[in-house]
Amino acid sequence: MRRLILPVLFVCLAGGGLPAFEWPVDRIVLTSTFAEHRGDHFHAGIDLGGGEQPIYPISAGELVFSYREGRDYSSLPTGLGNFLVLQHQGGVRSLYAHLAAGSMDPERRIHDRSRPLGTIGSSGYSSGKHLHLTIIDTEMGTIINPLLLLPPLPDGQPPEIKEVFIRSGEQRIDLENLMSVGRAEVELFATVYDLREDVSFLWKLAPYKVFLSQDGREISAFTFDSLRSAPEEGGASRRLLLANTDRDFEDIFDSPWTLSLGRINLVPGETSLTVFASDFAGNESFKEYALTVLE
Repeated sequence: MRRLILPVLFVCLAGGGLPAFEWPVDRIVLTSTFAEHRGDHFHAGIDLGGGEQPIYPISAGELVFSYREGRDYSSLPTGLGNFLVLQHQGGVRSLYAHLAAGSMDPERRIHDRSRPLGTIGSSGYSSGKHLHLTIIDTEMGTIINPLLLLPPLPDGQPPEIKEVFIRSGEQRIDLENLMSVGRAEVELFATVYDLREDVSFLWKLAPYKVFLSQDGREISAFTFDSLRSAPEEGGASRRLLLANTDRDFEDIFDSPWTLSLGRINLVPGETSLTVFASDFAGNESFKEYALTVLE
């Protein structure tokens, strides 16, 4: 299920080389998941709501950096507001962002779960009180989906697969109720999202896995478990890629919940296309389309 993502990390976990990780808040309200669309970048963590509540370290660790709004660090991502970073065993770091003003103690170096790191706030670029949590594996050079390491959450609702369509040039063709199509090489897109179960209205979350197959052959497979940094062309700057792929944010997202799943070749005859999605709890959905490709 994890593919090649974090073999060292999971060996350490199984062998006792890393501490157990716990949720950083008592009232767990997951409001945003890993690798979601963020305008021009991947969401490099998860967001937790639940109101103004204490934030605890996911495990005992040492403070390696803290930032309070108003300090002049022009190179820092100050959109995180008040934030701090802890170093844990096994090369794992955790970042806690958007903390309430005055709730951090920048002088305390060693942290365990007996005392809070601070309080959930709305500092930085934030539309409401929440905690942004990022987990980094410094040995592997990846940003990890925190749900890989934290205790599982109950979830019985599968992801939604909505619009599935192909595009050739500027022409868009929806696959729902489509029986036949002309010969072409096209790109396939799917609108896919998971849903929060704890609210009565539509609150979208990112899926964990999305696959595309044609006639039983895998065309593409996205697993949103980690991100890695790679140099831009020319090496002047860096970009984040979905780990184990060469695809960045712009390669994957057509719009906030619509993914570009890859190019397919439609040749005369019968063909089947399947879009599969699953969430982190293993709930699954799929849509299958049978098409006749005409000359």
